[in-house]
Amino acid sequence: MSNQQNSQVRFTAVQTPEFGQLKEGKFNPWILWVTVRRCWTWALPIGTLLAGIAAILVIETFVPEYRAEHWLEAKQDYLVFQGVMPVAKNLSTTEKPIILNPIVLDPVLADPALRKAPSLSDPELAEVNLRKNLTIASGGTAERLVISYTDIDRDAAAMVANAITDSYLRTREAFDSRRVENLEKWLAPELTRWENNVEDRRKTVESLSQNLLGFAPGERLSVAEDQGRMALISQLRGQITDLKVQLAVMDAQNKMEQEDTTPAPTPPAFKEPKITIERYEPTEADIRVATNQEPTVVEAQKKVDALKAMIFDLETKDLVRFDRPRYQDLQQQRDEAIAALEQVKTDVRPSVLEALNKLADEDIESRQRLAEIDIARQKQQYEQDLAAQSMSRAQEETANRLAKQRERDAVASELAILEEQYEQERQRMEQFGGETAKLQFAQEELEVANSVLLKLRDRIAAIRTERQNGGTVRSLAAAQPPNSPIESMPYKKVLMAAGVAFLIPFAIGFLMEFRVQRITDSSTLDDLPIAPVMGEVARLPSKVRTRKTVRQFEESVDTLRANLLLSTKAKDTRSIAVVSSMSGEGKSSVTSQLALSIAKATGQTILLVDTDLRCPDQHEIFGVELGPGFTEVISGKISLQEAVNTSLGDLVHILPAGKLDRSPHRLMNPAAIEEFMQEALKHYAYVIFDTAPVLSAGETLAIASQVDATLMCVMRDVSRLDNLTRTSKRLEASGANLAGTVFNGITHRQYAYRYGNYQYALAAQVPNL
Repeated sequence: MSNQQNSQVRFTAVQTPEFGQLKEGKFNPWILWVTVRRCWTWALPIGTLLAGIAAILVIETFVPEYRAEHWLEAKQDYLVFQGVMPVAKNLSTTEKPIILNPIVLDPVLADPALRKAPSLSDPELAEVNLRKNLTIASGGTAERLVISYTDIDRDAAAMVANAITDSYLRTREAFDSRRVENLEKWLAPELTRWENNVEDRRKTVESLSQNLLGFAPGERLSVAEDQGRMALISQLRGQITDLKVQLAVMDAQNKMEQEDTTPAPTPPAFKEPKITIERYEPTEADIRVATNQEPTVVEAQKKVDALKAMIFDLETKDLVRFDRPRYQDLQQQRDEAIAALEQVKTDVRPSVLEALNKLADEDIESRQRLAEIDIARQKQQYEQDLAAQSMSRAQEETANRLAKQRERDAVASELAILEEQYEQERQRMEQFGGETAKLQFAQEELEVANSVLLKLRDRIAAIRTERQNGGTVRSLAAAQPPNSPIESMPYKKVLMAAGVAFLIPFAIGFLMEFRVQRITDSSTLDDLPIAPVMGEVARLPSKVRTRKTVRQFEESVDTLRANLLLSTKAKDTRSIAVVSSMSGEGKSSVTSQLALSIAKATGQTILLVDTDLRCPDQHEIFGVELGPGFTEVISGKISLQEAVNTSLGDLVHILPAGKLDRSPHRLMNPAAIEEFMQEALKHYAYVIFDTAPVLSAGETLAIASQVDATLMCVMRDVSRLDNLTRTSKRLEASGANLAGTVFNGITHRQYAYRYGNYQYALAAQVPNL
């Protein structure tokens, strides 16, 4: 078939708009397995070596660290009065803000003796390291607390842990003492008020007694008649006394908390990172590039280039011997122009250098501004976070204050109700008892006031007594230099470093595979501007063959043959070329099996021609001699009938590649291929060509342009997307009729999953290769 005919029936899949471009960077998880399978031969030893180096580096640079622990517990014992002093609960939560407060840590940082600790030796990093190495955790129960410090020096770790604990205990005891003093201070006015109240009531009783002098104190007329009412009044009096004492203590505690000077946790101030920007110094390459861009230099360079072009034109046209004076004059002008160019470059160098330095200054100023803007943004974000935290704490404090206020209001309401009930009973008794009842009630009110005054004095005495017991937190066990480091060998770091180092070559392989985009599934080809998939061929059975794998392979090849011969694009096809982009894509295997399948299906003799002259395979597949073959026939040394190997029977005749003695491009020109094709089709119904890779051997295009149909082989997990596109474009440009694409290398399990496993009725009917 001529080139003109080929161009008329050529399949124009590349030009059809239905084929979209493959999306670059599309990730397919299957690429991970492809990476391991293709790269393990070099990635495994390199990864093992890198893992060993990383592990050695971690071990060599490892410095053991020691952690010293100081145990604390909430003080729950008492001297005489239980429940008088407050008891700390959940120490790890309530005490952590105090321990991390500068009022505790600053004395530690200011102690010169602690500067010997390796982590605190640098004054600039001392506070950062102190907070980083300090750990505050629960001691197993809510009442226990563990303050631990980590350092590379075991003695320093214990010393710093004890120093932090001592500073905390001093601060805690000062807070507790101040709270007790405030409580006493706010109870003192209540004590004075009730002392005055007792004195007033005593005077009232004395006054009533003088008015009733002569009346028998033991004769209580009305009151004696109603013992039940007196019992109720006594009960009310006791309840009122207890509530008044409780209310007085609550008011004192509320006032104390309002003036409580216990510091709230002070968040660390925002530390602006130090801005370090190096000025870019112009290099000689920068100066050279900028100099070449100067207008005067560009003009001088154009003059030099023009003279060189004129000299080159005389040399290439061999005109020097005819006009040597002009040639020598041009050479002289060129040399003078080059010298002038160099002088111009020297003259403009100072101005160029000044301009580059100015650009460098502007660049450093710009980067400085950008860095300052970034720091300002970080500071603003930090302040916003602090404001949110402060608002949350304020809301919590407001909720606690409202809860205490509600509790006080409830006590005050209950007291008001009891006092009202007591007043009603008192008025009823006075109505029937007269002045005697008044005296009796005055005496009872005096007893109530004395009772309240006594309880307040007892409360203050209890507080002063329990105050001698110390603060609310005490040391349970001081920190001692640890005997062993936290870890004698950094197994986790070693495993992590070794694992990361081991994966580095695989990561490189993954990036390479992701970049080349190998074909992993036939559906990927739908997005490429190439011919559609004509058939999928199962993987060639290995040496250990089973009847199932052989049957699947044969069925896939037979399906490819049926699709090809029944295709409208390949109608009346007699010559077929099987091509591929690169080597290793299964082209030779598909060619040989396709030839056998066509021969068995048609019953006619097939000529299989191996035109891969550089790396032939068909003679090894069928076990025949390499030559004489296609090389000798195309060069005219022997005839086609003399070179064809017919030892395999009448189904398939083999024309091996032959022995190459010159460049394939000189042998396989379109005219020679067309003459060979005409001769072969005279004797055979079908001629199938096994060709060289298109991208690495251009002579294949000469064959593809002369055959009726061309099949392009694609190997699963081997072929690359970009190679397929380039191959398709080259074939189209050469005038080849690209009938379809063959996707081969599919696993037998995947092939059975896609197309089923339709077995033969009789095992004896399974064809053999």
